[in-house]
Amino acid sequence: MPKSKLDALIAQIKTRHAELRVGSARYDSFMAHLQSLGSWEQEAMNYPDETPDFPENIYLAYAVCHTDCGVKQVIVDGSTQECQRCGRLMFRIATKKYTALPD
Repeated sequence: MPKSKLDALIAQIKTRHAELRVGSARYDSFMAHLQSLGSWEQEAMNYPDETPDFPENIYLAYAVCHTDCGVKQVIVDGSTQECQRCGRLMFRIATKKYTALPD
């Protein structure tokens, strides 16, 4: 990527940062994304040891991202709708209820 394109992207980020209200949820999310980019693929593998409690029923949604991204995926309804490729919000096309099979 040419330096001019990188400079343009950084300018966009600075402009968006200036538009957000410090302390708001959007500001905090924006800053978390920037922090994540700063350590991308270098973070420690220190995840918590958890024992999941799976629900008996769950709603899954088929979601799509903007046409210039093109990602299509199944997400848990009610969870993040953030595209894992580009970071934008995905749009839910359809939702369906699933029931766990007995063990």
